[in-house]
Order: sequence, then structure tokens, then C-alpha cells
Amino acid sequence: MKNLHNPVMLNEVISFIPKNRSINVVDATFGGGGYSKAILNNFKVSQLLSIDRDPISKIFSQELTSNFKNFTFINDKFSNLDKIINESNFKEKKYDVILYDLGTSSNQIDYAERGFSFNLDGPLDMGMGGNNKKAFEVINNYNEKNLANIIFNYGEERFSRSIAKEIVKNRKIKLISSTLELSKIILQSIPNKKLNKKKIHPATKTFQALRIYVNDEIDELKTSLNKTIRLLKSEGLILIVSFQSLEDRIVKDFFNHNSGKRWRSSRHYPELPEKMATHLKIITKKPILPSDSEIKINPRSRSAKLRVAQKIQ
Repeated sequence: MKNLHNPVMLNEVISFIPKNRSINVVDATFGGGGYSKAILNNFKVSQLLSIDRDPISKIFSQELTSNFKNFTFINDKFSNLDKIINESNFKEKKYDVILYDLGTSSNQIDYAERGFSFNLDGPLDMGMGGNNKKAFEVINNYNEKNLANIIFNYGEERFSRSIAKEIVKNRKIKLISSTLELSKIILQSIPNKKLNKKKIHPATKTFQALRIYVNDEIDELKTSLNKTIRLLKSEGLILIVSFQSLEDRIVKDFFNHNSGKRWRSSRHYPELPEKMATHLKIITKKPILPSDSEIKINPRSRSAKLRVAQKIQ
């Protein structure tokens, strides 16, 4: 299987990694292994633990497993980060760097049989591994209100209600079984005058919503991030590349709440205490964005944001 994934903002990511000492690293989203490979080749790595829930990532980890004795790959969800480390035989249980590259990889999107792409004809799957749902079940079994809520809450799609209505209408005639079928239905749900103004493919947000819901990505991310504080060494770094606003908002909230800020992302959240716990120092006051040259070479990088924080106690 060909590795199609290019790590986004690789140079920017590795620019934060310390070069003057031996380090222990967690690559919590191995994907195609681009970040892990660069770190192993360019830094003094005592131990690098890579994790990915997608079984396909194990194929891409084999080269590194063969060439680096200080590299370990675990096929699991990153929400189990603490359990993986605690049950391992690693001498070191705390880390200098924990890295996340969120969202989907090209190895998922560009293989039609995975069911992630609205441009390629494949089954309605979208499973990243370790998930209990498939997109087919959601699209064909959930009621109209639930579908609309999923599409709106996880995709921030303003036409969520009309899309859900059109899905229910079409599945009464025939079960919706392929990605292109669903993509066509979404196109039919959006007014023509709005289609022409969209900067992204009209199915992008609905497919994003389904993927996030099927894989429980929001809760997985929150759970994993909350475990990083205990697993980082003093002055250890957490680096996170996100690709859509929901993920970035969670990352921003996590950094803010753990840097001592009395700050809420929503007025609907409960009132915060006067003094917040301070565990992190935010290194990137504003997210780092990909360069124009990278976006030109890899258009999928255009929405990426890199945020970095450092443990201070």
C-alpha cells in the first residue's frame, strides 16, 4: 500500500523540538509516519512512542520499526494514551514532546474503499478504527432531527436541515450506500445561488460531521488532551496541528484553561473560579499557519493551524 500522506507544517513543527538533549516523544497520531520519521532522523531520541487507531498505519510503521530500536508503534486510540504508557515496559513514563496531527490523512481520503471522500465512489464507512458506528447506519437509520443536529453540530453546516430532509426523502426510495450517492443528495439540498458562492465543496461539512460523529473524535480529543498534563515532563511541549474550527476551539480552550486564564469559550459555560490552575505556558499566542508555498504544493494544508504550549509545573 502506497503512503500518500504528507505531514503538514513539518518544518514549523520540528522547529519547536529541543535539539540540545536526549528526548522522549509521543507521536499521538502516527498516520503515515512523516513526523515520527523526521524526529527520529534529526533529533537525539531516547524513545519515540507512536500511536494510531487506524490499523493501516501499522503498515507504514514497519520501516521505522525495522530501522530504529528506539521506536515503538501501538495500534490504539490516543484517548488511551496513559494506559498505553503505564502498561508498557518503557523505562521513562513521562515525555518531553507530545504531538498531535488531527483530522484525516491522505491515506484515508484517497482510498475510495475507506468511504471518506465525497469525490471518490466508495462505501459509506468513514471508520478510522476502533469505532462502533458506520456512516451507512447513521445516514439510513437516524431520524431527520438527529441527522440535522449531527450535520450542524459537527459540521457547522447552515443547510443541515434541508440536507437531512433530502437524505430521509431519498432513503425511502432506496438505501443510500455510497459516498457519491450522498454527495449528490447534498448538492440537491443546497440552493443554486448558494452553491456558486461556496469556497469549498458543498459536501465538505456534512462529510466532516459524519466522520467526527462516527469516530467520536471530539470526546476522544478532549479525553486525550486532559491526560497530557500528567504525562509531560516539566518544560515538556505539546504541539497540535488541527484542520477545522471545532478541533481548534477545543485545543484553544484546553490551552487557555490550563494556562491560568479565567476564560470561557461560551457564555453558556458555567461561571469559572477566580483563580484557575496553571499547568501550561502558551508558546504560540496566535496559531501558526502554513506558508503560501506549502498550500500551493499541498492544498489540503490550507486550513491547518499549529498551536504549542509548554508545561511549567
